[in-house]
Amino acid sequence: MLPNELFIHPLRQFSLLLQKIQQHDVDLLDAALTAEQFPLWQQAQTAIGFSLRACCALCEKEVPNFTKPMPVWLDLQQQIQLSLDYLTLLTAQNFAGWQQKPIATTAGFAELDLAGEQFVYLYALPNFYFHYSMVYAIARAQQVPLSKADFDGWHQYPVGFSFLR
Repeated sequence: MLPNELFIHPLRQFSLLLQKIQQHDVDLLDAALTAEQFPLWQQAQTAIGFSLRACCALCEKEVPNFTKPMPVWLDLQQQIQLSLDYLTLLTAQNFAGWQQKPIATTAGFAELDLAGEQFVYLYALPNFYFHYSMVYAIARAQQVPLSKADFDGWHQYPVGFSFLR
């Protein structure tokens, strides 16, 4: 599986998740888990951005910037769609030798030098899912009725089902 394919399904699911959050409470863009953490909108933009940051590094392309300062819900949906459009155009030829390609990046204040495969599986995907999960966690903390199916698009449970009841 090519690196871009690792992000396409989750980004499509993320779009649906954001729609569900918006439908429940349009005012949640600025909500955060704690005062020291990014708000929902910034967590979302960071997650989406990691898909491009990962794939562009492996293809030796400049990362396009589809973000807007202080976005509204429509801006986040557009950022996802533009990112999906970009990622779906990348081919196996773009990723030739990606597993061994040396990638220099930063993680906070740490400078990292990783092989492409390490970069994708040990850095980019965990960071993508960290920020994606923060959006889910913020929404759940704000009482948005979400399930694991809303997160991954695979799980299915009957309405009202709970492992805890």
